[in-house]
Amino acid sequence: MGLGSVLSVCGGRPAWPGGGFTLTELLVVISIVAVLMGMLIPALAKARDHAQAIRCAANLKGIGEGLVVYNSDNQDFVVPSYNMTGNAAAGDSVPLDGWAPNLDRDGVVPGKRDAADNVFYCPNTAPILGMAGGDTGADPNKSRGYFEWPTVRKADKSNNPVIIPQRGFNRIIRVAYWVNSANPIGSAGAAIEQDVYYTGSVGFENSAGRVMRLTRCTCQVCPSALIALADGLYAGKQGSNRLNGTDGVSNSRVGFRHAGGQYTNAAFADGHVTAIRYSDFPRTAGAENQGAYTIYADPASHP
Repeated sequence: MGLGSVLSVCGGRPAWPGGGFTLTELLVVISIVAVLMGMLIPALAKARDHAQAIRCAANLKGIGEGLVVYNSDNQDFVVPSYNMTGNAAAGDSVPLDGWAPNLDRDGVVPGKRDAADNVFYCPNTAPILGMAGGDTGADPNKSRGYFEWPTVRKADKSNNPVIIPQRGFNRIIRVAYWVNSANPIGSAGAAIEQDVYYTGSVGFENSAGRVMRLTRCTCQVCPSALIALADGLYAGKQGSNRLNGTDGVSNSRVGFRHAGGQYTNAAFADGHVTAIRYSDFPRTAGAENQGAYTIYADPASHP
């Protein structure tokens, strides 16, 4: 029997063993699968982002508790954003150890350079060195990148990860979190903002000869509202933390990595963690620091 006879007997449908499908039926099935995939892929992406946000919050919870332990082990002194000498404003190559290497070296919170299973690395971090050009500029992805400590911060604003064996820093730590710190590096004439933020750049000396000291916990009026860490990188730039298209600022170092760029996770001075929407993250404007979130150790002193 020829193909024409088969089609005739079966009413236009080829009598393959076990039956078969027409081209129309196959196209219908393919269309249904495509629709289902179109519905499923966004849902999977959303679930993945949610899982990463949970893991990031767990990272910050562990670090936040480590900050409290560090305070207890160091006579109520807060971990410095980094220790340094000089001001790195006129070509100095000053090694900066970093807050994460301090926690790692002292056995409080262990870290590593690899991204995998690194508590100092948010799993939703863009795979870019965020401060490669010295600052983050207008690119929101840079504040969602990472930084590596210890580092030598040179006059050309390049960052050069190094170890500092003489001070006990024997490995480089990859970090994807921002610390709320007085960070005047690069400006010899900068004022010393002692005890203003969660911590400070200990050892920085300005042209007037003033040197930044360690911060004490006793300066923190409301630790449950004081942001210590957030998604992002490096330190400081508290006036530029809403780059997310809301006020046109640049050089943002707080990275809004979760819920489609809407939220950042933050650890507070008392060790608890919460997610903050980009429009609610406080800046140096005083009125923004009088509620549940503040960047100031004493928000009442910055009305």
